[in-house]
Amino acid sequence: MKITHMTAIAAGAALLLLSACGQGQTTANATAGGDTEVSPVGAALERDWMPAAIVLPQPHTVSQDTKIGTRTHLLQIIVKDDPKAEFARWQAALEADGYEVNDNMLGDGRLLFQSAEVESGQIAVFPAEDEGYVIQVDVSRN
Repeated sequence: MKITHMTAIAAGAALLLLSACGQGQTTANATAGGDTEVSPVGAALERDWMPAAIVLPQPHTVSQDTKIGTRTHLLQIIVKDDPKAEFARWQAALEADGYEVNDNMLGDGRLLFQSAEVESGQIAVFPAEDEGYVIQVDVSRN
């Protein structure tokens, strides 16, 4: 069975999220191999990896900002209002910046994208555990 890059990213992100459960909200660590960084809640790692076309709604709270290895980044923010209306703006902006966009999963709250620099990327929206909504952006660079 062939596993696509997006499936591998989604599976890796899910595994990362499951492994992070119970670590608390002040996690700032790296794995023994030094290939994963997690910033404290509310802090931000350098985000030059994220396409400029993805403008995040304000106000928002960073719940996770993670670097996995040297090529993959994952950002999760929490917003109060449902951000699904942002998908049309994100798609138009990504396409204007030369990204190939796949909107086949919009019904599931996911927009996929790629470019010469981005092997695979995704914007996903889902309900937060307590209140509000999570916007997750993950990108694997070439």
